[in-house]
Amino acid sequence: MSFHLRHTDIRIQAERAWLDALLSHAPDVRGLVVCAQPYINNLRESREYHAAAILRQAGFATLVLSLLTPQEEQRDPDLRFDVAQLVHRLLAVLTWAEQQPDLAGLPVGLLGDDTAIAAAVRLAAREPGHLEALVSRCGRIDLVGGEPLRRLMTPLLVLAPGEGSVSPQSARTAYDCVGGEKAWQALEGVSDGLAEAGAMEAAARAACTWFQQHLPERDGDDPVAD
Repeated sequence: MSFHLRHTDIRIQAERAWLDALLSHAPDVRGLVVCAQPYINNLRESREYHAAAILRQAGFATLVLSLLTPQEEQRDPDLRFDVAQLVHRLLAVLTWAEQQPDLAGLPVGLLGDDTAIAAAVRLAAREPGHLEALVSRCGRIDLVGGEPLRRLMTPLLVLAPGEGSVSPQSARTAYDCVGGEKAWQALEGVSDGLAEAGAMEAAARAACTWFQQHLPERDGDDPVAD
């Protein structure tokens, strides 16, 4: 039996900041995927939210998350490179999710780009109990640091630009340091900015396959109507 998701705009406190997020959820979803970026303007109209429909159709709840506030992004866009701060904020969001009756107990994966995935990898290496699978969407895993990469045991899929695009060698070097399960997948015809038509959807399909493989499925799960 299919069922319809409820889409709810929420704000989650992370220390002194209130982070904007959009939760899409229904009873009996198979897991939760956090779709995180350093900053997302207008969550409901974002490419992130629309591409995440692929995850929702596969039975996952999604939490589209902006790790910086509009005021912070306007005042100092370089705050996205403060990975340590993003780690603290991501931990606050995951702790919040673990305390929600409708979300508690769900296996959680994270799809992130830019520095959001760097924060997620650092957190997963330090506190592995929060996330069961990670996907980097052309993200900055080179900013994680060698030691956290070597300690990482959470399964990591790295989605990289396709052949002919400039893929920083630093990303491949960082990938080679990962100590746990990992996979590298090039997205053909996609640049590192994912500006091409259908690029976000291609990344979402690859991420969905990874999460289906690594987030435990509950008996009786059915497709979800978005």
